[in-house]
Amino acid sequence: MKTYLDCIPCFFRQALAAARMSTDDEIVQRHVLNSVSFMMPDLALGVTPPEIAQQVYRIVHEITGNNDPYIEAKQYANQSAMALYARMKDMVDYSDDTLESACKLAIAGNAIDLGARTEFGSMFSIIEDSVAYELDRQHYRQFNESVGQSSLILYIADNAGEIVFDRILIEQLLQIKKMKIVFAVREKPIINDATLDDAFQVRLNEVATIISNGSDAPATILSQCSFKMRDYYQAADLIISKGQGNYESLSDRSENIFFLFKVKCPVIARDSGYEIDRPVLISSTVLKMAANKNPFSDESQPGGIE
Repeated sequence: MKTYLDCIPCFFRQALAAARMSTDDEIVQRHVLNSVSFMMPDLALGVTPPEIAQQVYRIVHEITGNNDPYIEAKQYANQSAMALYARMKDMVDYSDDTLESACKLAIAGNAIDLGARTEFGSMFSIIEDSVAYELDRQHYRQFNESVGQSSLILYIADNAGEIVFDRILIEQLLQIKKMKIVFAVREKPIINDATLDDAFQVRLNEVATIISNGSDAPATILSQCSFKMRDYYQAADLIISKGQGNYESLSDRSENIFFLFKVKCPVIARDSGYEIDRPVLISSTVLKMAANKNPFSDESQPGGIE
């Protein structure tokens, strides 16, 4: 997905939020914003939003000297989600469609996003939200069928805390059939995205093979990823992509990808075809079919879907 002019104010908002998380010094915070503004005239809108965000957060880290300003927020999210792990397991186990319930929980967990928003609310409300909507039946049917045909799944993670919800889905996938699941996290701290430390903190290593993707981008930019990550990406029968950042960086790919996330901004709403705040499971195959049917759509002015 390309970057739109509508994305630029969001880059400044994220820069200020990260600067404030890093330091209370307003002079330093202003320095961050000034430095981000200097890069804007040369902004290449043809790249994905996470590639620009990566540059923004590198500026924040360089100026403030804080390489992980969200560390306490990540630890809190992991601990809070783990405290409700048993409750979430019961919700899935006693549901009519355990895979669908696990998917809905995993998608609801994507609300734990401090890049798109400044706070994520309570874990209880996130769990309750997971039962308040229905998945698109066409996309979910394809996902269910694809799971049954897969022996290797690459699960691309997004945020700390959210990965506990992902663990619920992974455990359900393993109940369906014997398969290998590789769980990919970020190489270095970026916003509240999950790293190896987070994955081991919530014991995801008990249910999946944990790898880092080799990049500090808040997304999956394959050209920056490690050889191991790219090898698994190419070998996977099914790729589960969590979060808006991974959608932004992978939505134009042709592999068998299912995007699980909550729509959080007008640009993503228009690009995906789902309204803001909608939890979605989207098949890359269906996306390509829809694009081919409507080749003359106007993409110049992104906006929300009412």
